[in-house]
Amino acid sequence: MKFDFILHWLWALVFSVLALSGIAMAGAKYGWLMQYDIAMADIVHRIAAIVYVLLTFIVMMYEIIRILRRDKTKKPWLVFGPSGYGLFTFITTLIFIITGAMIWLFMDSNHAATAFSLWIHEKLTYLAVASVIWHIYMKTHALTWPKKRAAKPK
Repeated sequence: MKFDFILHWLWALVFSVLALSGIAMAGAKYGWLMQYDIAMADIVHRIAAIVYVLLTFIVMMYEIIRILRRDKTKKPWLVFGPSGYGLFTFITTLIFIITGAMIWLFMDSNHAATAFSLWIHEKLTYLAVASVIWHIYMKTHALTWPKKRAAKPK
């Protein structure tokens, strides 16, 4: 298996765990996702966040190494690709990491920073989940049939 393929799917798996545990902590409406065990959702979310940050660091180092080696190989599974979606993923990942760190570090001391970070983190979650759904739809082509080409006139 290719390294970039493994990274892509590890990142997707960790993002799914983060999304489910985070949405479960967002309020009672979604608490059923973790059987209303908010403390467990918090622990799962923090552990997955550490893995997410480590994977992000690994992907960034992999990209830097590819740039330094002048590797022009097209990598379809790479997280930071040439498309706009790759840039969107990179920016949202950085914002998730920054706001998540602020929530984790300032939860008991700076309530204004925590509240603002929680607000950004939550809204970004909804945007990211919508973009993942869009990404899956666009990449699977499950609903597209092969188009028949018209015969060229001679």
